[in-house]
Amino acid sequence: MKHILSIIFIVSILSVPAFAKNNSSYNKANNYSYCDGETYNYGYFIYNSASLTKEQLAEITKLKTEYQPKISELKQKINTEKTKMRLEMLKENPDSEIINNSMNLNIEYANELKNISNEFLAKYRAIKDSK
Repeated sequence: MKHILSIIFIVSILSVPAFAKNNSSYNKANNYSYCDGETYNYGYFIYNSASLTKEQLAEITKLKTEYQPKISELKQKINTEKTKMRLEMLKENPDSEIINNSMNLNIEYANELKNISNEFLAKYRAIKDSK
């Protein structure tokens, strides 16, 4: 019974992004998509954009189009490894090597994400503070 419920839970979780990707009014209105090869609009991320000059806003938008796909990719990799670990732990005889490899990859991805995020935020603050 527990196994069946966990499968239903996983399927329902995995179906939400597929539904949101194709049917969200936000995606249709703002050209934002998780699909590769499509345009990205990260305007929602800029706080207090009214206080920025047009040049600063253009620089920040350019910076975000450079960094945001990398950040999204790393987050997706982390979630994939977490899912692998969870699925392996649900097995009757889990393979500890798979779990350990996923944990090590998660640590590696998290460190890389931290470095990229810190680099992005440093450049973001430098642009925002250069008035």
